Order: sequence, then C-alpha cells, then structure tokens
Amino acid sequence: MPLFYNLHNLVVNAKNKKIRNIEDKWIISKLNSLIDKVTKELEALHPHLATRALQDFWLNDFSRGYIQFIRDRISGEDEEAKFVVKEIYETIAKLLAPFCPFVTEYSWQNLRKKGVVKGESVHLSSWPKADKKKIDKHLESRFELITKVIEAGMASRDKAGIGLRWPLASATIIGGDFKLKKEEEDIIKNQLNIKKLLLYQDSHTNTKNISVDLDTEITPELEAEGYAREISRQVQDFRKKLG
Repeated sequence: MPLFYNLHNLVVNAKNKKIRNIEDKWIISKLNSLIDKVTKELEALHPHLATRALQDFWLNDFSRGYIQFIRDRISGEDEEAKFVVKEIYETIAKLLAPFCPFVTEYSWQNLRKKGVVKGESVHLSSWPKADKKKIDKHLESRFELITKVIEAGMASRDKAGIGLRWPLASATIIGGDFKLKKEEEDIIKNQLNIKKLLLYQDSHTNTKNISVDLDTEITPELEAEGYAREISRQVQDFRKKLG
C-alpha cells in the first residue's frame, strides 16, 4: 500500500486524450481485463483471487512496467501519459476500496483537493465497468514477450556490471522465432539504453528461453553520452525541486 500512496504524486488533472501509443493501449487493455477479472471473482465470492489480481497488476504491469516505459514522457509533460496515469489510478482506487478502505479514501481526498477527482468519496463512487472494446489479448501477449526481453537484458547488464545509465551500441536477442515491430523495438531499446537491437532467430528454442547478448564495449562517445544524460537528469530533478 505505500507504493499505491506514493504514486498518487504522479496523478494530475488531465483531460481526456486519444490513446495512440502502443504502451498506453497495452496498459488500458490490461486495466479493463483487470476490471473484468476482479468483478467476476468478487461475484463468485473469491476475494483472495480478486486481491491477487489487483496486486499483480499494480506491482508488475503498472509500477514496474508502464511507469518505467513512460518515465521520459512524464518528465516531458506528455499529456497523453498524464491522462492514462489518472485513469488507472482513479480506477484502481475504486477497485481497492473494499479491501483497503482507509488508504484509498485518504488518497481520494488528496486527489479531490487537487481537482483530479470530483466524487465526494471513493466509497460513494460507481463500481468500474470493463470496456471490452479496449481489451486486446494479442497486444497483452506481445508485451509479455517485450517484458521477457527487457528482463533478460537487465540480467545481462547486471552480470556484466554495467549500469543502465551507460548507453551500449547493440544487443542481440537469442531464442525463439519471432519478429518485432518498430514501436516494440523502440520500447526495448529505450528500456535497455541501447542503440541497435538485433534478432538471432532460433526455431529450436522458444520465448521461455530468451537471452540477450550485449555489446559491452563502451566507446568514448558512448561514455560521453552517458555522462550527458546523467547531467541532464540531475538538472531536470533540480528544476522540479525549485518549481
């Protein structure tokens, strides 16, 4: 629950925006799948399964997934990302309310003061309804693949002892026989901080055995870019503190 409360600082009053980015469409699909899942489990008197689904979405899909995908967009004041974060947080507050009545109400009242939500209380709000038209199971499965590649790449960085702030020339995905769209590649490259993504297709293995081979040579140009990004990040943080 501390994570739920801490992330409310990211929520601002954002107007309805047309969803265009693939990562936004994915998390909205997952959100509506979650609404459907939680509602059905509660109607079947399975509160333990409902809370498990909520926890998995909040920790993995939203906090460790989507928020990481859009961190640069949030820093850049992207209105579409702001709108999606608002929609998710407001909906999750309503779904969590029966299980965590005090924390959700406290967060709701804080958002109400900021003009983000209008309802007098989260407990007086209508229960969310899943929009089946926004659920895309194929897209959800594609992001499972993207997440596996990112996790494998992060593991390779840890093994090589190279922090994420250092850009690398390339990474090769090994395992499975699949292709990536440009927007899917862009997410992986951004998350792994690499310039070029290569695929080594192997029909004898599957996506469960994906590994990522990194080009770990840090040239003077890449080193300079790493320092420049770090300075830029610290300047942005300082600007926010100064308002």
